[in-house]
Amino acid sequence: MLADKLQKFIFEGCPVKGSLVHLHSSWQDVCASARPPEEFTSLLAEAVCSAVLLTSNIKFQGSVSLQIQSEGRVSLVLGQCTDLREIRGIIRTRDNVESPSMKNPILSINLEPSDGGQPYQGIVAFPEGDVAGALEEYFSRSEQLDTRIWLAVGDHCCSGLMLQKMPGQSIETDSWNRITALSSTVSSRELLDLDANELLPKLFFEESIRLFDPQPVRFGCQCSKIKVGQMLRGLGEDEASSIIEQDGEINVRCEYCGQAYLFDRVDTAHLFVADEHMVAQSLSEQ
Repeated sequence: MLADKLQKFIFEGCPVKGSLVHLHSSWQDVCASARPPEEFTSLLAEAVCSAVLLTSNIKFQGSVSLQIQSEGRVSLVLGQCTDLREIRGIIRTRDNVESPSMKNPILSINLEPSDGGQPYQGIVAFPEGDVAGALEEYFSRSEQLDTRIWLAVGDHCCSGLMLQKMPGQSIETDSWNRITALSSTVSSRELLDLDANELLPKLFFEESIRLFDPQPVRFGCQCSKIKVGQMLRGLGEDEASSIIEQDGEINVRCEYCGQAYLFDRVDTAHLFVADEHMVAQSLSEQ
């Protein structure tokens, strides 16, 4: 069983970089929380794997989310990974809807800095339901960056391989074509079963590769009572008070990890005081 990790590498003497991700126990934790329908498990796995691969490019503290929305039976698929390599994911489906699984799907990439930086969203068409192909198209059009991605999903694990030309550096077309052609020989079984020390020499036996230290990946959720409180503030005081009057409390369960957050009358009253710092301090003390 391979360890859950992201491993970056570069080709010596050739401006091409790569990332390889293997998810096993962390992916099973995502499944245990998200409980995806069996027919859509692979789609969620590819979204989560891709989110991990995309974090290899970020230079900020925060998260990368890959989100698929559709008007079909699958309404939402979301895979997310933070700069600390903590992953989570959800999938939402429509019951009793007689339509294709994916109808007019859109794939978006969301960058969400946790330090107050400006969020970013990039959107790309998703006509074939091909996560890897859509991401390659996104990088080509939005980033002008040649990229190739391979994804594989097994019974209890998932893996991904990404190659990119390094921005701002020139590379001979023949060199890029040779490297991507070699990569295209990888089988799903090899991608799932072989770690970087085995897979890369097998694929690129004539290339010199520098392999960086692996970065562990684990399941993790960024939910907190403070964040749930901010969400309730967004509903407005009238709506929150109405729920309190009807149920006596507000009970919110995180759809990512299942953690429950309870707000009684006092908690709810504190949400709508003028000083947001006081709100955060009050909730953090509970």
